[in-house]
Amino acid sequence: MYIPVPEINEARNVLVVSPHPDDAELTAGGTIALLAEQGARIIYAMVTDGSRGGLSPNVSEAQVAATRRAEQLEAGEILGVANIMWLGFQDTQVPEPETVREPLISLIRKIQPDFVISLDPWLPYEAHPDHRRASMAAVEACLLAALPMVQPEDMALGLAPWQVTGIALALSVNPNTFIDIDSTWEKKVQALKCHKSQFPGHIWDMFYPLILAKSQEYGRQANARTAEAFKVLTTTHLHIMVDTWKA
Repeated sequence: MYIPVPEINEARNVLVVSPHPDDAELTAGGTIALLAEQGARIIYAMVTDGSRGGLSPNVSEAQVAATRRAEQLEAGEILGVANIMWLGFQDTQVPEPETVREPLISLIRKIQPDFVISLDPWLPYEAHPDHRRASMAAVEACLLAALPMVQPEDMALGLAPWQVTGIALALSVNPNTFIDIDSTWEKKVQALKCHKSQFPGHIWDMFYPLILAKSQEYGRQANARTAEAFKVLTTTHLHIMVDTWKA
């Protein structure tokens, strides 16, 4: 590949774009904790409040949203997240990327992250529209945030164009970066356990072995017991680059 990918371990100012509470912990919790321990500032952009992710028909959306917000705050504290920004889009009805990317472009210009972490919008068979649209909005925002003619009204608010150094996409079928999370594995697990509404006992007992097995599979790529995997790219890889899949 002609353009090298950046080192996520060198990130010091990180924006994590998560479709729902728990997505960041599930896919990148160990890496987020590791970066925070290394002194990076971590900010979450939570696209929805997860209000329709309840498992009981007798609980209202408002109650689910309140529960999941509290769970996310607790999980973020464990991982060392500095702040959580709630974008307020409706769970299960996140609009098309061109709508979601607007607040993300402004947020990137405000926070000026060197790295953005999100999900891989090109994951095959992903049926959840929030995952597809929110993550595509994230990569589009990374690409466009550096262009002064895009959302020029940001300038009046003191938000200058900003070029991110790298984008790390979790849940990728073609990862190129494997992060050793042995030292932060327990933090990842404890943060995930905060999401009790999503992982009650019987579901946790089913999912934890899968989470562990996948982390161990990635670990073999990192010469570690456990690891997380990402497709790490620059914004240059995201536009008219036919070799990006090889990166």
